[in-house]
Amino acid sequence: MADAPTDDGPNNGSLSPPTETPVLVPVDKVAQLEKRVTEDPRGALDAWLALMAEHRCRGNIAQARETYERFLAIFPQAAEVWVQWLEMELETDNFNEAERIFSTALISTPNLALWTKYLDYVRRRNDLNDGNARQIVYQAYDFALNNIGFDKDSGKIWADYIQFLKSGPGTLGGSQWEDLKKMDQIRSAYQKAICVPIANVNNLWKEYDQFEMSLNKPNGRKNLAERSPSYMTAKSAYIALENTTRGLQRTTLPVLPPAAAHFDGYQEYMEQVEIWKRWIAWEKSDPLYLKEDEKLPGLYQKRILYVYRQALMALRFWPEMWLDAAEWCFENNIIDDKPKTSDQKNDVSTGLEFLIRGIEANPESVLLALRYGDYIESTHQTEDNDKAKIALGQAVRAPYNKVLDTLYDIISKVKDRETAHIAQIQEAAKKAAARDDSSSGSDDDEDEEEEGEGSTKPAMDASAEKQIQAVQQVSAMQTKMLSKTISFVWIALIRAMRRIQGKGKANTEMGGMRQVFQDARQRGRLTSDVYAAVAHMEWTIYKEPAGGKIFDRGAKLFPDDEDFALEHIKYLHSLNDFTNARVLFERVVSRLTSKPENVHKAKQLYVYFHKYESQFGELAQISKLEKRMAELFPEDPKLSHFSARFSTEKFDPITARVIVSPAAQLRPKIQPPGLMPSIEQHQPQQPISIRNTPTPAPQFQPTITNSPKRPLPLDDDESNPPRKIQRNDYNTEFVRGASPLKGAAGRRLDQQRRMQGSAGGASYSSTPAPIARDITFLLGLIPRAEAYDYHRMNPHKVVNLLQSTNVPEYHVWKAHGNPSQNPHHRNVSTDFGSYGGGYGNRDSPAPRVGSPYGQQRLVMGQGQGYRQSSLRPGSAGSGAGYEPPPAVPGQGAGGYQFGSLPPPPPPPGYGGYGGGY
Repeated sequence: MADAPTDDGPNNGSLSPPTETPVLVPVDKVAQLEKRVTEDPRGALDAWLALMAEHRCRGNIAQARETYERFLAIFPQAAEVWVQWLEMELETDNFNEAERIFSTALISTPNLALWTKYLDYVRRRNDLNDGNARQIVYQAYDFALNNIGFDKDSGKIWADYIQFLKSGPGTLGGSQWEDLKKMDQIRSAYQKAICVPIANVNNLWKEYDQFEMSLNKPNGRKNLAERSPSYMTAKSAYIALENTTRGLQRTTLPVLPPAAAHFDGYQEYMEQVEIWKRWIAWEKSDPLYLKEDEKLPGLYQKRILYVYRQALMALRFWPEMWLDAAEWCFENNIIDDKPKTSDQKNDVSTGLEFLIRGIEANPESVLLALRYGDYIESTHQTEDNDKAKIALGQAVRAPYNKVLDTLYDIISKVKDRETAHIAQIQEAAKKAAARDDSSSGSDDDEDEEEEGEGSTKPAMDASAEKQIQAVQQVSAMQTKMLSKTISFVWIALIRAMRRIQGKGKANTEMGGMRQVFQDARQRGRLTSDVYAAVAHMEWTIYKEPAGGKIFDRGAKLFPDDEDFALEHIKYLHSLNDFTNARVLFERVVSRLTSKPENVHKAKQLYVYFHKYESQFGELAQISKLEKRMAELFPEDPKLSHFSARFSTEKFDPITARVIVSPAAQLRPKIQPPGLMPSIEQHQPQQPISIRNTPTPAPQFQPTITNSPKRPLPLDDDESNPPRKIQRNDYNTEFVRGASPLKGAAGRRLDQQRRMQGSAGGASYSSTPAPIARDITFLLGLIPRAEAYDYHRMNPHKVVNLLQSTNVPEYHVWKAHGNPSQNPHHRNVSTDFGSYGGGYGNRDSPAPRVGSPYGQQRLVMGQGQGYRQSSLRPGSAGSGAGYEPPPAVPGQGAGGYQFGSLPPPPPPPGYGGYGGGY
């Protein structure tokens, strides 16, 4: 392809005119934002905010005011926007418009920022030097605190209110009526504020303390003592409330909830919902003990209502929260205490108000519409005549009609959006093709362009076609879901009208359910569920043959709907029309299985008919069905079809295992012997501080003796933990088990030995004999299970080792000869240290190497601390003599010996870690 001429400078030699620079069309930002908010009024929140800011930036006050009104019609509790509008009006001293905003927004929007603006405006417009003006400000503060004084962030308003009262006329401590009035007002404000869980409750309590003590100390102490419990409750409640609401975003600019978990923002939205629920549950738990407080009637309900209203400002588009608030009001019989309008004769239920406002915020919510319809039906006063039934039917249909109109409008918008997207794709494809056609630089390139045109245009057409198909698929999915929703709303309305007006007759005032069914068919967008539900009602309730006609009509409209076909077959079975049921089954499954993409739809029909034939049919028919099912659904287990003949939802006799031999069939699973794999393969690695934590001290069973003294407490309980003695390689302290030679354990063992060595060897123990001390010492050396980070020992072999080890009792060992004649030596632990001059002065076994019962225990004997204590019998402070434990013959430095007892044989497979465990 020849190079296209360029215009690089005056000396390029080209005679062609210079390339024209494309003219940039200015973009109107306001027009773009207006288009966005028009197409998506509830979803384009950022566009709304940008549009209002743009009008204010340009100084278009009238257009900004009109935009504020349109926005607040959709978001009536957006306090941030109300405040912005107020600031705009107050900047131009438009006080009439500001007061109109206050009268519209204050009651319906209990927001601290908005109410603070209101108090600032009242103080700005009233001179505090004037008595009447001060009274107006006082009433404004009282009005504000009655509405938002429950808020956990209202501490600043309480503090400002108290300072306002202190600045009023009168002298604290004076005796004039004005002084006493000021004192009473300040005391009342303090006493109210310290009962509210707010951030500055501590400061307010200190101020209240100074206030009372500065007036009259005796009365002040009395007042402080009376209010102290309420203050402590509020203080602890604020800490708990802060922990409960941690992470809460208290915004009044609500956003639409994401559709599902895999869409952006869903997790964050649900976290906010859970935090609001926790706050509401916290208030319902009555942490301030207000439910039974006769001095503050209704305050418990007011606090809960306040939190519900705060939550609904942030979760305006979450219908479940509206319903939760309404249900709580219905359960507690909460009546609205707001001023009534001229057309309101009775008190309005607050729960009903929540339902109505929730439907205004979420007109597409089926949940709120159905609940509102049930409320009207259950509370409407009716008489047993046609006129009353007609009136009730019209009242009940109102919320259903509203949600149906909204859903039909959404379907129309989905179709319009689909058409617009497809038009944009096609227009973009045409422009791209036009650019390709006009991109030729010279006549020499025409041949090459013709060669490439055949491959470029089809590729562009295929790409545009793919985009169009994607748009159509998304639109079809949304339309299908909306049609399903609309159908179930119609079914709910049909059932409600049947309860109110009965079967009815179409095209009459008492139309009943038949009139609603006719209206539903006229509006369209119905699924087969509506036909099946109406047909079942016609036959089940009224035994009318119209049910069969409706099924026949539905079979023509939905020939490939497997759910409707299944309901039709069940209906024919209820009529005992088995022949037509079989014909219908064969016709539907033949149609479905003729297309490979619809084979899966026929499965539930086969399952139902197979179950029915298994219960009431012939074996030949059952076998044929199972053969066909095996061919159509080869992925199913072969035995499943046969087992389905005899099973129910609760029990399957085919798969039930009959226990013939409990010894063989109920044997617990045992880990095979051999080297166990590393613990890292079974559980996560524990921290070093956990793996090196020492094993608790060996547990010694207490023995009941004939001592007249009370039982001694155990030294190794949780309330008396062992002391810390040294550090390990990781420089972390570890705990050593308490030695049996020290404290109560040592005294008990010493007493047991003396009793066992007494004449006759009588035993005074009523409990099982304690485990031998060497075994307990061995068990004390074994770390806890979570401390293992290497090879695991085989527990069965450890038990076998302990069982096969011959450990004689003390008196048996003592009675068997001189240990010096026994050639078999083994090191064991001693149970008590030397009291005299070390191990050479006592007939006691020498300590085993590494035993925790040796080494440092020798120090005790040097000082004669325990033996010479005045608390022991026979010491310097007592009258009786102390007899030391009997000497052990055969003492030696190499350990004690068993005399004539043969050495215990090693257990089979014992060979250390490498030999089997």
